[in-house]
Amino acid sequence: MGVLKRKEERTEVLTIRVPSSVKGEIDRLREQASEAGFDLNATICESIVRLMKQIREEIDTVQRKSGGSESAQRSVRSDARPRSERTTQLAESNGARSAG
Repeated sequence: MGVLKRKEERTEVLTIRVPSSVKGEIDRLREQASEAGFDLNATICESIVRLMKQIREEIDTVQRKSGGSESAQRSVRSDARPRSERTTQLAESNGARSAG
């Protein structure tokens, strides 16, 4: 058994909106967990990782059942522009087609 440990993956900040009551409860729990010697952030992070895996599995199952084109679905997911920009571009391209 080796003694070397792998480097942990670098972390980044994730901003999500939650109801004010949830934010307040998280703040209280973070304080209580810290006082008790626990890391609430690590616990929440692990929960998010498990949730992401579950969501990915669910989406993959739905896509397999629907028989959708995986490459088309991948290109939709990779388009990070805001929806309003994509919609505007689509409307402009449709207008150009109907005008000609």
